[in-house]
Amino acid sequence: MDDGKTIYLTVPGNQAYGLVIRTALGGAAILKDLDVDTMDDLRMAADESCDCLLHQGVEVETLTVAIREEGAYLQVSIEAALKGDGSGNPEEAALMQAVLETLSPKVRLTTTPGGCIRRIDLAVPRARA
Repeated sequence: MDDGKTIYLTVPGNQAYGLVIRTALGGAAILKDLDVDTMDDLRMAADESCDCLLHQGVEVETLTVAIREEGAYLQVSIEAALKGDGSGNPEEAALMQAVLETLSPKVRLTTTPGGCIRRIDLAVPRARA
């Protein structure tokens, strides 16, 4: 749903397009007042998120990134259009959550009924004036 305040980018579900997502997030971070350290953390979190979403044993058609401002935070969602529910691993999901929490203060994973991670939501603080 386009609310006019969210930036969307959809790329093929292929590891090669991770660089496109990383570059787009870098540009959005500059436009949305993130400091350099937070921008680097966000780009690393995006790399980890793409790796996670693309390597679960389920084919990924596309990855869609949504970026929006919410108060003092920049909200970033990376969602995989999965072909099927797959069979997720709760231990791997918990590990991914822990890794991402070192890079973003707010992390939420959304899974399919089969337990595969289909969406990762991150929130990073915007710079204060």
